[in-house]
Amino acid sequence: MGAARRNRTWRCFVFLWSLVSICTISSATVRITYLANEGVMADCDGQKILIDALLRDSLDTYVRHPPDVQERLETGKPPFDHVVLALATHFHLDHWDAGAITRFLTSNPDAVFGSTQEGTATMPRSVHQRVRNLWPRTGRESLFTVAGVRVRAFPLEHGKAQNLGYWISFCGKTLAHLGDAEPSQASFQHLLAAGPADVAFVPFWWLLDKRGVAFVRNKWKPQHVIAVHFGTTDTEWAKKIQANWPKSWVCTKQGETRNF
Repeated sequence: MGAARRNRTWRCFVFLWSLVSICTISSATVRITYLANEGVMADCDGQKILIDALLRDSLDTYVRHPPDVQERLETGKPPFDHVVLALATHFHLDHWDAGAITRFLTSNPDAVFGSTQEGTATMPRSVHQRVRNLWPRTGRESLFTVAGVRVRAFPLEHGKAQNLGYWISFCGKTLAHLGDAEPSQASFQHLLAAGPADVAFVPFWWLLDKRGVAFVRNKWKPQHVIAVHFGTTDTEWAKKIQANWPKSWVCTKQGETRNF
């Protein structure tokens, strides 16, 4: 076989292998479990990540974990086994609890926890080696990879609190979690710069705000919208959003799971 023919054959092989790889990645399924407030678990073939799930007392009318779920979350018992990464968008008690995070890391020696500078500074020295401050020191974002999960973290406005938005490459998909971001022009610019999302966890008040609605529907356009952070007194808001966003997942039932 001549050199030119061998080169053509090799290029064809590489092209076909790329197609197989793309099809394999795109066919992967990520299972999302809603836990509480903005707390969720994402599961890809047994590899799991937690976002805003390691809380205890919560705040005001926001939701708390049932006792059995709390125990299994903190001790790594099924279905919360094989968690490789836990993230907190900010250190408010309806998203974050130092005791819960410490016990989780102690029970899961291979897991890593990431959050803001505020959310990591008070963690005990015993777990410091597996705690990552993801607040960008320079530039607009920080990058982090653990167990093949790639995370981009960037600030989104939430009053005076440090609040991180996360772009997570997981299971061949991009998950976007906004924390308690305000639907402001600064937040919109950050999200557009970050790029498109397959699955977006959006604070429910964005879907009631005219600017937030216009941005999500007309500019950002995530493939799947998941409305989160409903408290026990937000039933009417949940109904309104479900009516206006019939294809969205309005998270009000703890423990509910869906595949994407």
